[in-house]
This record gives sequence, C-alpha cells and structure tokens, in this order.
Amino acid sequence: MKKTIITLLGLTVAAGLTFGQPTPPKPTLEVGVGVVNISGEDAVVLDPIHVKAVVFRQGTEQFALVECDVTSLPNDIIAPTREKAAQKTGIPLRNITLAATHTHMAGTHKDLTGSVVEAITQAQAALQPVTLKSGTGQQFHVSFNRRYFMKDGSVVFNPMFLNPDIVRPAGTIDPDVGVVLFYDATGKPVSSLVNFALHLDIVKEYGAVYQNTGAGSPKAVSADFPYWIDEAFKRDYGKQFKSVFLTGACGNINHWDFSKPGPQSGHKTKARQVGDSVYRAIQRELPRLAEEAPMLAARSRILNVPLQQFTGAELNWATQVDDAKLSRRSEEPGERRQFLDNVKKKRILWLAEQRKKGNVATMPLEVQVFRLTANTAIVTLPGEMFVEHGLSIKNNSPFENTIIVELANQSIAYVPNKKAFRQGGYEVENSRVAPGGGEMLVEAAIQLLRELKTTTQ
Repeated sequence: MKKTIITLLGLTVAAGLTFGQPTPPKPTLEVGVGVVNISGEDAVVLDPIHVKAVVFRQGTEQFALVECDVTSLPNDIIAPTREKAAQKTGIPLRNITLAATHTHMAGTHKDLTGSVVEAITQAQAALQPVTLKSGTGQQFHVSFNRRYFMKDGSVVFNPMFLNPDIVRPAGTIDPDVGVVLFYDATGKPVSSLVNFALHLDIVKEYGAVYQNTGAGSPKAVSADFPYWIDEAFKRDYGKQFKSVFLTGACGNINHWDFSKPGPQSGHKTKARQVGDSVYRAIQRELPRLAEEAPMLAARSRILNVPLQQFTGAELNWATQVDDAKLSRRSEEPGERRQFLDNVKKKRILWLAEQRKKGNVATMPLEVQVFRLTANTAIVTLPGEMFVEHGLSIKNNSPFENTIIVELANQSIAYVPNKKAFRQGGYEVENSRVAPGGGEMLVEAAIQLLRELKTTTQ
C-alpha cells in the first residue's frame, strides 16, 4: 500500500512540474518601414509624395500595410502588385494591404507597382525588434461633415461658404486620432501609424483655383496635411523618424467650415494648420500611452457586394450625352447639376464595363483585419467609406483602439450608408455599390474583429 501511495505521489509531483511550468514567451515583435518617393519627374513639388510600407513580423505571422500618396489606386494594378509583392517577400497575398491616402494633389507620379514592391522590400529588410504603444486622441475642430440639409429640404454636399440656405449638417464626424508608436531596443521612438478621418483635399494650389481661373499646375503634388504631421514627428524625434498616415472613413468628411468665409485652403496655411492640430491631439495622448504586448494575427473575408443597376435608357443616355453640356467643376454652385450629370455618366459607364467582366449584380470586395495587440486592431475597407460606417465598426469593436483604413485593395468610389442613399446627393450619385453594401462590409469587419479578440492565434 505504501508503495502505491508513493507511486501516486510521484505521478502527482511529475504532473505538477509539467503543468506548473511557465508559458513560453511570445516571439519578439519586429517592425520595418520602407519609403519610396513617387513624385513624377515633371512634378511641381509642393512636398514630395511617397509610397510608405509597414511590415510586421512576430514568429511566423507577417503582414504588410502600404499607403500610397495618390487619389486612388487603379483597380487593374492592385491584384498583380499584391502578387508580385507576395512573391518577392514571402508575405501571404491575403496579408498585404494596398491603400490610397486619397490626396487630391497627385498630378503626376512614378510607377506604382514597382514602387509598392520596393517599399515592402525595404520595410522587410529594415525589420527590427520593437515595442509598441497605442492610443486614441481626439481632434474636434478641423473636420466637418460636408453634407447639409438645406431650406428646400434637399441634402447638398459642399454648399459653399456662408450659404444662407444651410440648415444644419446631415451627419457627424469622427474626432478620433488613432496613434501607434514603435520604439527600438534603446527605447527611442522610430516610427508611427497615425489614423484620422478627413479628406486630403486641403492644399488646393490645384483644384478649385485651377478649375475657376486656370492658375496653378495640374502636375502639382503634395501629401496634403499628413506631410505636416510627418514634419512635426521629425522635428521632435529626428529626421530618421518614419510616420505613416492611414486615411480613416471620410467619404463625407472634409475640412471646410461653411459657417465661415472661404477659401480655407493652402499648402503652408490651412494644410499646415490641420496637420499641426492633429499632431497636437497626438501629443496630448502620449502621456497616457502604455506599452502593450504584441499579438499579431490577421483575418480577411471576400464578400459579393451588390452593385447599383441601370436601365437601357440610362446607358443610351450615358453613351450619347454631349460632353459639352457636362461639367467637372464640383465646387461651382452654378454648374452643380451639370457636374452631377457628369458623375452619373461615369458611374453608368463603369457599371457597364463591370458587366462585361462578369460583375453583373455583385462585385467581390475584401475586408481585412489585423490585430496588433489585445487592445489594438486595424480594419481595411474598399472605397471611400462614409464616416458612419467607421463609427459603427468602432462602436461594436471589442478592441479599445480600432483603426479604420479606407480605399484599400479596391477603388469603388463612395460607399454611403442606407440613410444617405435615401437622401441622395453627389456621393450617392457617384456610388457604385447598392444600398446596404456598406453595411455588409461593416458587419464582416465586426465579425472578424470578434474572431480575433477571442483567438490566441
């Protein structure tokens, strides 16, 4: 009997030793940033535009986020570019995101495919052990919902300055300034991610001025207000610091306060004011940031999202309408109807082209979610997402810090919410997806976030 007891005790001790051992530490997080100047050889450079890539690696998990300083990425280069980057770096294609910052000042730029692959390759080669801190600041005073209820009951985008017929904004804003800071082995800040929901159309050296007077240059380039955020980081942390701006859900958000006089534009004036204001929101948040344990993981999902439809009569109109009766001057109230007709024509012709490719009723669109820590995740979405979509994801996200990136992996113009579709207006006229398409993307993002919150891998 004594021998049996001793044997059982031995098994118990052995089991205790086995189960009592500490869990092996998770692999170190490595992050690298690659930056490639894509300003065209003939560009009028107000400030240079870039492709910026961030590569994350922890153990066997690896993914890349790429932001390009262009208005949008041509759809026909996105898939081939991701494939080339995957072949070159070994990062799974589904773990590579290509997004556009949506700067309106990218009049001429270099080859995007080669630049993207080079930036990701640079970032991978620059991988180094880092620690990270993340948080969410707030800036309420530089962004405005650009859709307004008017006295006649209509909803109008950009009704222009001091318009007496404005009643009130038709929607809200997202004041969140998401920030992730990376520190090297010495504890020095070396790079960052910054996320804010605001159209990059502030500079306007080319834009409204050029439309109305012919002044300025259509070859002008600028990264818009994120340039000044980058400059502020370099001022505080050194010229080697690399800041990557991720454009939030801002399809119906811009910088114009129509209760005040215009033009509220300019490179070294308004764009700098906005950039500095966003950076001050980051500075206010810095003392509250705490180091977080990395937990890299990625998920993605492709959804067949319904497209808008058109009639034979509408297609006939779009193919035969006299372009001389249309307008590209979006900021000229007297030509707003002709501008909207031009937008309608482009939408119908785009949808007709999709039908030739087999996308008759739906189109496959991708949602990606990247987990950085137990508190911080990044969601990437196609198209110019309305701010309400971004807020819906954040409000239902299990992650304290949820970064939303629009115009990722697909350029499909605006993605309004159902309420906006009922109201109409420019963004609705320009949208390719049918009502409810945006909500489908939102629901998929929330589901993926919840999956990543509960899984250890």
